[in-house]
Amino acid sequence: MAARHYTIKDNGLVQPWSGRCYCNPPYGPETGKWLARLADHGDGIALIFARVETEAWFEHVWPKASAVLFLRGRLTFYTVKGKPAPYNGGVPSALVAYNKRNSAVLRTSGIAGAFVDLRDGAVDIYG
Repeated sequence: MAARHYTIKDNGLVQPWSGRCYCNPPYGPETGKWLARLADHGDGIALIFARVETEAWFEHVWPKASAVLFLRGRLTFYTVKGKPAPYNGGVPSALVAYNKRNSAVLRTSGIAGAFVDLRDGAVDIYG
């Protein structure tokens, strides 16, 4: 359980971050701002769309992240009432790790997908 939880009302970009952070940034043009903040913080994991050709990936993932876990299949999100959304996310998703410890968390998570270590070039396929 997180010690702190920021919602859209809190504007997490201007709040203090400490320790390991989990970031599920808003999808779209704002994603890059959140990835920049997480990369600068240097300790966390982000859940983002696997749109690997975007500026956000070229600015904040490829040169700064430690590892990426490309998730198998498409995510289904849930409403605030705990009901599955009628459609999946529509595009592939990825978990992006910043620092070696978070890379190890992704590598050993057991989550189905393809793990890519951006620092040593290792690629592992799970599930």
